[in-house]
Amino acid sequence: MKIKHLLLLYFGISIAIFSCSALQTKTPPSISVSNRVDTNNADIRSIIQLYSNYLNSSPELIQNNPYWNSEEKKKFKDFDLSRATLFQSFTGEEIQRYFPPFILSIEPVDEKYRIKVLYSSNTTEPAYIGSKVWAIHQLFAVKENNKWVLENSLQNVTSGWNTFKTKHITFHYPFDYDFSEKRAQKANEFCAEILKEYNPENTNYHFNYYIANDIDQMGQLENFDYYFTGITTGKSKEQMVISCIKDEFYPHEFIHQLLPENQNRSHIIEEGLATFLGTKVDITEYQNRMKLLSDDVFNDSSTNFHSIFDHNNPYKGYQVAYPAGAALCELVFELKGEKGLNVLINGNTSTKKELTVLLTESLDLTEQEIETKWNLILTKFDQN
Repeated sequence: MKIKHLLLLYFGISIAIFSCSALQTKTPPSISVSNRVDTNNADIRSIIQLYSNYLNSSPELIQNNPYWNSEEKKKFKDFDLSRATLFQSFTGEEIQRYFPPFILSIEPVDEKYRIKVLYSSNTTEPAYIGSKVWAIHQLFAVKENNKWVLENSLQNVTSGWNTFKTKHITFHYPFDYDFSEKRAQKANEFCAEILKEYNPENTNYHFNYYIANDIDQMGQLENFDYYFTGITTGKSKEQMVISCIKDEFYPHEFIHQLLPENQNRSHIIEEGLATFLGTKVDITEYQNRMKLLSDDVFNDSSTNFHSIFDHNNPYKGYQVAYPAGAALCELVFELKGEKGLNVLINGNTSTKKELTVLLTESLDLTEQEIETKWNLILTKFDQN
């Protein structure tokens, strides 16, 4: 899952939660603070104000935020590694109204402070009580030019981890993780092959891969002590992959790192390429994903080529973009091979209209013919 394409999977649940009276608030409420927090401490009071200032500075946007440390702003474009997951499609003000933040603790860690903040809705309705906790946000505060600024948890969590470096990947893993050099070398070879075929101008590309022992440890890598929002087994962001699958070889997420950057590549094509080129390495997992879509397309009229690529498809309990995009990649590959796939990788697929233009021109097919052949691809996975 590429981080910039994260979807709010629980939007239907959230709508019910948002019906609470907090929606009527026009300005964000003050942040509540646990009695455990020593507010007599001047530094801690400054850090409470720092966190509040950050929340009210449009933190959902990627911008030169004055409340974040300069080193990470230079290192990462999207410097707050929790931004996309925490805010999803919400603003900083909205997240405070929907899930009022409550500072659980601010504790010293060497010369820094660790901040933990609970985001939870006020719902008491039984149908939604299980999803009321959005996240427990965890950041650090560090001194920079004699003032406190925010810092990601990543370097603090992984400072004692082991590393193993190959040409294309530096692996980071906990000291108690059973690391496989054989799988790591396989991962490196996969990267070399993909770069040679689909990103030949960047064959020395290198990224970091953080392997967590479980989902909670993975959450800590992107600033969460607990999270419900955006939970998944792997993510690609900022020249790094993080995962909790406990495997050195994660081809789906690697694809997001290895393909040439293309701001005009749609979410469906991005995930379709990762599924076709990456997930397909495990043919059983790939077939299972494709069968989900095949069954829906041939047994439910609400799921079809147009509903998916027009982004009007009802949620079916899985990410339909993955198999739908993969089926299109299969079609392109069957007709035009690697050359055709490169056209898809580098072309403008930002909208259905642009995607259709690219496919009709590169495949010499009409839109109807593309839809028909896409359906034929899915018949290979039809269980009926």
